Amino acid sequence: MDDSVFDHEGPWTEGAFLALPRDGHVEVVDGTLLIGPIASEQRARVVGRLRAAVQSALPDGLRVQGPVPLRLGTDCVLVPDLVVTAAGDGPEAADAEDEPDEVLEAGAALMVIEVVGCDHGATDRTFKPQLYARSRIPYSLVVDHDAPFAVADMIISGRYYEYSRAGAGERLRIDEPFVLEFDLMTVVDPEAETGPTESSSGQAASPAGTEAPASTGAWPH
Repeated sequence: MDDSVFDHEGPWTEGAFLALPRDGHVEVVDGTLLIGPIASEQRARVVGRLRAAVQSALPDGLRVQGPVPLRLGTDCVLVPDLVVTAAGDGPEAADAEDEPDEVLEAGAALMVIEVVGCDHGATDRTFKPQLYARSRIPYSLVVDHDAPFAVADMIISGRYYEYSRAGAGERLRIDEPFVLEFDLMTVVDPEAETGPTESSSGQAASPAGTEAPASTGAWPH
């Protein structure tokens, strides 16, 4: 992080935040700077696959972009991994590798999408959704690439409520605000094994060096 962060005095303004070199996950909330870890290669790959899945499902008139600064209020700018907006909203550079110079208004966001893992994501799972809900962003999607799981929320009376969930080996499907369906493992880890292999007898193969216990017809105690 740039030395200017440590030399800064007083609350952080949006202007001071945007002047920082964005070499990590840096956000500002009500004058307080939030600094998260730089995205790992694994997380970046998951974000890319998730972007492709969302893009292929979007109807005409919607686009997915990100990461892009999202203004939620005075001196409050978060940076979701992905944002779904109307096709005409947001900076054109948002889909490119370069950081966009503009900030997207919260009112333009239809859905915010965050990708988290076991070594990061507490802020993305709990704190940031409260700010998104406060800004009345209609839909939120969180994908954990380590657990793995995906949870989709919609806003009702100012709060997010879960309306779809998927875990390992399951498909996530949402019907609002557009139809999106994908196998969770193909997004978080397409190389992962889908389950135990079966032997020619039709029984699951045991790990090497072990024998499968005989079936007794009773649950073990």
